[in-house]
Amino acid sequence: MLFSLVFAYGNMKIVAHTIVRNESRWVWFAVKSVLDYVDEVMVWDTGSTDNTARIIKSIDNPKVSFRQIDLTPNETALSQIRQRMLDQTQADWLMILDGDETWPDNSIQTALNFINTQGRFYDSIVVPTLNCVGDVFHSSSPSAGHYSIAGKTGHYNLRFINLKKILGLHVSNFPGQLQSYYDSKGVKIQERDPQRIAFVNAPYLHMTHLTRSSHFHDKEVFWRSSKFKYDLGGPLPAGFEYPKCFYQSRPRIVPSPWTHRSLFFILNAAWQTPIRAIKNYGH
Repeated sequence: MLFSLVFAYGNMKIVAHTIVRNESRWVWFAVKSVLDYVDEVMVWDTGSTDNTARIIKSIDNPKVSFRQIDLTPNETALSQIRQRMLDQTQADWLMILDGDETWPDNSIQTALNFINTQGRFYDSIVVPTLNCVGDVFHSSSPSAGHYSIAGKTGHYNLRFINLKKILGLHVSNFPGQLQSYYDSKGVKIQERDPQRIAFVNAPYLHMTHLTRSSHFHDKEVFWRSSKFKYDLGGPLPAGFEYPKCFYQSRPRIVPSPWTHRSLFFILNAAWQTPIRAIKNYGH
């Protein structure tokens, strides 16, 4: 399922894209966490077999439109879908939003304020991620973050692209690689001039290491099982403000975000975490 979110904030129009399949655990929170800041949400379902479609339809808001599309499984399918969305996008900025990502209100406001005041000077924006482990109360250790971009390494993600600054923006993937955004010269956006990549302190919650649907439906999604992680992590920063949608009433088919990690999880994480820490130290 692919959804596009169009922001009208200040003078900038921002469209967000994502591809999602079997994201019934978090997709409601992902959409709701930004809905107050958007003009439109386009949802394209690419083959969910869980309650994802029902959950999207349950969001009774005229900003949300829903469409189901066929996805032919192959190495370039996701790139083709992202390119189709890009071809239909008329905006100043592109936001990348996955169905397992939820934005605290202060973070999305910080990011959009930066775009409207300083965004014209940058090609793209990178933000920190809080990668939840076990539950939404714990996140992966900073030492476990290995994503390197513009001279920094850690838990970061490129989440905004300036559509007015990058000529020939397109999506592609080489054999054996994940899809990426490229400019007209074939340079990945995250590998362009580092002086034009802004780092904005607007962290969001990333549930990539948590269950994102039922165990059965998670197994249907390629690479999903390898992302689940037994890790003790550490508590979220003191005073962290959760997305307000976590506190709102929700449909019965949407699970509570407040479920604590189980004893079984803690016992498994207790012996796996030190081993992972040793491996991370080697990096």
